Amino acid sequence: MWEMHEYENQAALTQALTAKLGQCIRDCVAERGKASIALSGGSTPQTLYQQLSHQALPWQSVTVSLVDERWVDEVHPQSNARMIKNSLIQNEARRARFISMKTSHADAFAAASSLGSILARQTLPLDLVLLGMGLDGHTASFFPHAQGLEVALSDQCRQVCCAIQPLPGDDEPAPLARMTLSLNTILSAHKRILYIRGETKRQVLEQALASGPFADMPVRAVLHNKPTLTEVYYAPDD
Repeated sequence: MWEMHEYENQAALTQALTAKLGQCIRDCVAERGKASIALSGGSTPQTLYQQLSHQALPWQSVTVSLVDERWVDEVHPQSNARMIKNSLIQNEARRARFISMKTSHADAFAAASSLGSILARQTLPLDLVLLGMGLDGHTASFFPHAQGLEVALSDQCRQVCCAIQPLPGDDEPAPLARMTLSLNTILSAHKRILYIRGETKRQVLEQALASGPFADMPVRAVLHNKPTLTEVYYAPDD
């Protein structure tokens, strides 16, 4: 299931999402003494993270982790951990605990089991997952027809996280391996938010909201899961 929240511009959307995430953190810490959120990389949420970093929240009781990660070290320019550390784990939010996904394993597939145990101990249960969406209909690292996708999307999957090898494409002839939370882990979070921007992404979303194979547009696996609600936040590009 999904619920749309549309805004006139990016400023209004960022303000609304900052308030939404901030309230979630306050409520969780008030109710059980801690909060755990998993965040996505990419260019779309950077302004949101920067704004959120200045909020006076009980950050010392917050664990921030990742939805997915390229299998690269944090010094790599494409590292999601690097982006989130540079944009969110600053200012007031520097007191939060950050959990990375990259381990010392050379191969992502070899790391999935041991990393899953670490994430289970240190991040679960997740209070909120913030997702993005690519023009190919991927979310998290659920790339269309990728190696490992069937396992990651399976309702029988008991892994916290799964390795993914995207197929080569015209824009990325040798894509990096990824690690991603499994679909079941994402669906078990208390709240799910899909954050998209721009008319092109809106058109992709409309395709994803229509029925069709999950392997073609894996974001459908989240949006069309009937027992769970995913809130979609959208605004056009400024």
